[in-house]
Amino acid sequence: MPREDRRVIFDMSETYQALYKLSTKQDGEGKLIAGAIVKIEESADDPNKIQFFLENPQINEKKTVTYTRDFVAAALMMYCRGVGIPLARKASKSIIIEKDRVTLRSMV
Repeated sequence: MPREDRRVIFDMSETYQALYKLSTKQDGEGKLIAGAIVKIEESADDPNKIQFFLENPQINEKKTVTYTRDFVAAALMMYCRGVGIPLARKASKSIIIEKDRVTLRSMV
């Protein structure tokens, strides 16, 4: 039976927008500062967590926030829905971290 393997690639700006929208709905330390993502890394302690290094050069503020892969996937799926990129509902979704981009992989 044929299978579908779709990848939606997000640059740093699009990733920031997706995370910002979803993080504003939660309370606590997970909120993003105004600015931009300058670096993304998988957590050395827990492979299920992703660290985002943020910087706002206007006020010289830096912050690191950590989200789970599920949270990042949910943010990217919400972004896709908002801009009209279709994703299969029943597909398994995963996040791939690269140097300057994040990929949402969807497999049916």
